[in-house]
Amino acid sequence: MPSQEFEFYVKADLRQYEGKYVAIIGDKVVASGYNAKEVFDEAKKKTGKIPTIAKIPREDALILTLKWK
Repeated sequence: MPSQEFEFYVKADLRQYEGKYVAIIGDKVVASGYNAKEVFDEAKKKTGKIPTIAKIPREDALILTLKWK
């Protein structure tokens, strides 16, 4: 079963964060920026929790996935 953070990431409109890293806890972006470690540290400091970190692709990004059998 997917985590609440993953569900939020998939469904939320995160266009305002294009090209940035975001720290997600529950159904909220709690920090964002261009450096993943700084975003992680800021989110942990703000909330005391371990965030899920995601990089929001730019609109022109190509995302490929592989399916292994």
